[in-house]
Amino acid sequence: MQRIILTFTLILLSLVQLSCQTNDKTSILLIAVDELSVADVNCNQEQGAGSRSGFHLLCKESVRFTHAYTPSTLSVPTLSSVLTGLYPFQHKVRHNGGPGLAAEADLSSELAVRNGYRTSFFSGGAPVFRKSGLNQGFELFDDNIVPNFNSFFRPLKKTSAQFLQWLKHDAGSSPFFSILYAPDLAYTTTVTTTDLGETRNLSFESQVDEFDESLYDLLKQLKEQGRWDKTTVILVGLSGHNVEERSGELSTTNLHSENTQVALLIKPAQSKKRDEAIYWKIDQNVSLVDLGRTLYDLLGETNLDGDNSDFPSHSLFGVLKSPVAHWPEDRTILVESGWAAWRNAGPMKTAAISNHVLYINDEKPKLYNTLLDRFEVNPLPLLQESILPTTTKLQGLLRKYQFPAYIDPNSEWMTKMSLPFSRWMRADQEALLLRDLKRLSNNQPRSLDLLNWTAQIALNQKDWDTLKNLGTKNKITVWQYVGEKNLNIKNAKTSDACLTLLTMKELESSYLKECGDPLFLELIDWLRADVRGLSKETQRKKFERSFKNYMLDQEIQRANIAMGLTWDTSRDNTFAPSRVELALHLPELAKVRAQAYKALATIDEED
Repeated sequence: MQRIILTFTLILLSLVQLSCQTNDKTSILLIAVDELSVADVNCNQEQGAGSRSGFHLLCKESVRFTHAYTPSTLSVPTLSSVLTGLYPFQHKVRHNGGPGLAAEADLSSELAVRNGYRTSFFSGGAPVFRKSGLNQGFELFDDNIVPNFNSFFRPLKKTSAQFLQWLKHDAGSSPFFSILYAPDLAYTTTVTTTDLGETRNLSFESQVDEFDESLYDLLKQLKEQGRWDKTTVILVGLSGHNVEERSGELSTTNLHSENTQVALLIKPAQSKKRDEAIYWKIDQNVSLVDLGRTLYDLLGETNLDGDNSDFPSHSLFGVLKSPVAHWPEDRTILVESGWAAWRNAGPMKTAAISNHVLYINDEKPKLYNTLLDRFEVNPLPLLQESILPTTTKLQGLLRKYQFPAYIDPNSEWMTKMSLPFSRWMRADQEALLLRDLKRLSNNQPRSLDLLNWTAQIALNQKDWDTLKNLGTKNKITVWQYVGEKNLNIKNAKTSDACLTLLTMKELESSYLKECGDPLFLELIDWLRADVRGLSKETQRKKFERSFKNYMLDQEIQRANIAMGLTWDTSRDNTFAPSRVELALHLPELAKVRAQAYKALATIDEED
C-alpha cells in the first residue's frame, strides 16, 4: 500500500511540475502588416481621452526599433525570413510565387510545437497562402479567404475575431505562438467608417486609422482576458510604401528607405509586474532577419545554424531587457527584391546598408549618406572619400555573393506598371484609366498587355470607337465587330466560330466543337436551350454561376495589376475581354446582359 501511495505521489508531483512548466512559458503574438513603415507609427503623439489607438497601447510598453529593414520588398520572402532567421538568399524564397519555403527548412513555428506551444497562423489574403510553405509547424493555418466583388482580403478586424475564437476554444490556457498577416494598408480604395458611422475618405491614412482601431480592439481583448502580461506582442511592417512615386523606380523594386525601413515594436511578456513599463527605442540598424532569430530565442533556442559572418544576424532578446545594443553599428544588412526575376523583367535587385550608408547595386550604382540625406535624393560619388572604406566593403560583399548589378526593366514594363492603384481600383476613375491606357498603348504599340487592358476598359466604358479601332488596327475581328454593331455600322460581320452560334438555326455538334470556348458554350446552352433540347432555367443558373466565377477572376487579375503583379494568381495575368463579355454587349443581347450582370450581385445570396 505504501508503495502504491508513493508511486501515485510521484506521478502527481510530475504532473504538477509539468503544469508549472507549461504555465511558466509565455506566449508570442506577431502581427505582420504590409506597407507599414516606421513613419506610420508615431509614438510621440499625445492621445486624447477615449482614443482607440492600438499603436498608442503598444508604444507605452514596447521597445521600438527606429531603423528596422525588411530583407525583401515582397511579403512571402520576408515572412520566410521572420520564421527562419535567414536571409532570402539562404532560405531560397525570393518572390511570392512557387514553390515556396522548402519542407526541410527549420521554422520557429516547428520549434514552438516541439516545445509544447499551440500554434496558429491567420492570413488576411493574397499573397500569403498555404502554397507558400509558410504553413509548416502551424496546427491551424487559416487562409480560407473567399474573395468577392467588394473585397479581396480579410481585414484585421475579422482576422482578429478568428484568432480570438481559436484562442478561446483551442489554445485555452496553453502558451501559444501565433501570427496574424494583415494586407489591409495596401487596399486604399476600401471604404471604412468611424465609430460614429462617418465614412472616411479613400486614402492610405484612412486605412491606417481603421487598422489602428482594429489593433486597439485586439490588444484590449488580450488585456481583458488576462493574457497581455504573459504574451510577447510584436508589430512588424513587412514593407514600407511610396508616399510619392520615385522617378525611374517601380514600387516592387524600390530599395530606398521609404520602401524598406519598416515599423518594428516588441512588447515583451513579463512574468512579474515591473515598477515601470518598458518604453525605449533602439536606433541601431536591425533586419527582420534579426527578428527571426529573436523568435527562436524567445522559444528557448539560442544556438542556430546558418549564421553568416558577412551578413550577420543578431537576436534582439537582450534589448528587450536593457536599452543597450550589443551588435556593431557598421554591420552589413542586405535588402533585395526578386520581383523582376520572377516576372522575367530583369535580374534580382539588391542593396546593402552599413551604419548610415546605403549602396544600391544598380547597373549604375547609387550611394547615399542616409544621415545627411534623409530622403535619399542626392546620390554621392562612389569615390566619396569620407565613406570610401564602407563603400568598398559593401561592393566587395555583393560581388562575393555574385549578386548581379540590376538593370531596369525595359520601357514596356516601366510603362505598363506606371499607373497607381487608385486608378485601377476606383470606379469613379475608370474613365481616366481608359484615357491613360490609350496614351500608354500608343507609346508602346507592341505591348500585348497594354492592348488587352485598353480593350477591356474600353468595353467596360462602352467606348465603341476605341474598341473598334483597336480591333481594326490589330486585326482582332471580334473587337471590331462588337464595336461596329454598337455604332450601328451597316454590314458588320464576323466569322468567329463562337459568335456565329448565336444566330445559327441548326446547332450541329461539329459547329459546337469549332468554338472551343467552354464559357461561351454554356451561354449558348442557355440562350439556345430550345434548339439544344435542354432546360432553359437549369442552363441559365449553370451559366450565371460560371460567369460569376469568371468575372470574379477578372477582378482579381485587375487587382493584381493594380498591386504591381505581386500575386501568384491561378492563371496567366491576362486581363482582356472574353467572347462572352463581348457577346453580352451586342445590342440584340441587351436584356440577356442585364440579367447576367444582375445575377452577379444576387448569386451569393442564393448560395
